[in-house]
Amino acid sequence: MRSHGRRRAVRGAGLLVLLTAAALGLVALAGACGDGSGDQAGSPSPAATGPVVLTVKGDDATRTFTMAELKALPSYVGYAGSKSSTGVITPPSRYKGVPLTDLADLVGGVSEANGITIVAEDGYGMTFSYRQITGDGFTTFDPATGEEEPADGELTVIVAYEHEGEPIPDEDGPLKLAIAQDTPAQVTEGHWAIKWLSEVSVTKASAAWKVQLEGAVPGKIDRASYVNCASPGCHGSGWVDDEGRRWEGIPLYLVAGMVDDRKKHDAGAYNARLAKQGYDIQIETVHGDVVTIDSREIAGKDSVVLSSKVDGGELPDEYFPLRLVGPGLSDRQMPGGIARIVVRAR
Repeated sequence: MRSHGRRRAVRGAGLLVLLTAAALGLVALAGACGDGSGDQAGSPSPAATGPVVLTVKGDDATRTFTMAELKALPSYVGYAGSKSSTGVITPPSRYKGVPLTDLADLVGGVSEANGITIVAEDGYGMTFSYRQITGDGFTTFDPATGEEEPADGELTVIVAYEHEGEPIPDEDGPLKLAIAQDTPAQVTEGHWAIKWLSEVSVTKASAAWKVQLEGAVPGKIDRASYVNCASPGCHGSGWVDDEGRRWEGIPLYLVAGMVDDRKKHDAGAYNARLAKQGYDIQIETVHGDVVTIDSREIAGKDSVVLSSKVDGGELPDEYFPLRLVGPGLSDRQMPGGIARIVVRAR
């Protein structure tokens, strides 16, 4: 009896070894086939699956991100709202996304020698100066009154993927640019809220410049405020000359409207009644030339522009930073190198 029991024990041990070996073989086979459990050599991580929603470009590197990869980056949560060019207020609400500076760091970083160009899926694009990238250089407004006021706290530019805790809907997203703050204290100009955002590119910054404005009130245009105003979503316009060159910029009459009376911004800043009565717009250049334009000749004409671009590129040195161009103007009435604009009542 003892011998018979021993043989059963030996056979049982042998069977256990065979079952263990079979189990190990199944585990190995499952690993080789990639059943989705564990880290498999050559298999993408879960975050890398899905369509690319954002491309970030620098001088030496380009990175692409799926939504899951973007959400895996350090995030910022803040409040952003907007004021349209007609004065309509969209109150501050909660957005979550990745700071623009963090994205730039992934492709070599950004400095005062750089700007960042944001491009949407429909081709719409805007360029931010270094000052704006780091949260300065934006016009801020009281969301209750719409009145312009200094920024109340730090602003953070983010590529947002959530709004009020939910994915950004297709009508604006899946990605949208937001100028956010820690509290719902203020709003910024609406054309910065770029929807359908798809690309971030670190670019070489243009040289700084400033054009002085004088009239009923003093003012100025610098590169940052000009880019702000000249965007297609704001007051950007253009004109094609006889040689087929396209000049892009801001209509001259709107610039005059910044200093023709005491209202500088929003709907009604340009005093059409005053322009029809007639005043002189005196344009002075860095070369000492002076050109005078009658307000009645350019009133409401979007095609008479203070241009900073020709055929999509920066102006040549002879015209930098701005050139006046448009239909009906003589060569003498289209000076470049503009340094000062004065609105003079008659």
